Amino acid sequence: GSKTALVDGLKILQQLDTRSALQTYRGPQLHLFAGLDAFVPAEAAGDLLALLPDVEVGLIEQASHAFLLENPH
Repeated sequence: GSKTALVDGLKILQQLDTRSALQTYRGPQLHLFAGLDAFVPAEAAGDLLALLPDVEVGLIEQASHAFLLENPH
């Protein structure tokens, strides 16, 4: 069912490495991190900035990974 699909999708995401694609892209980048994200910790912003010092990073402190779905505007 849908739970199996979710677990399978999470396994794929766990193995996904987008660093090369992010380094290749030459346009502006804004990466939003969520303070309550269980999948991508906000602390990963430091690693991203070490890899790509010219990108813009933002933090939404009281939000989880799905903040766009939780509070759409």
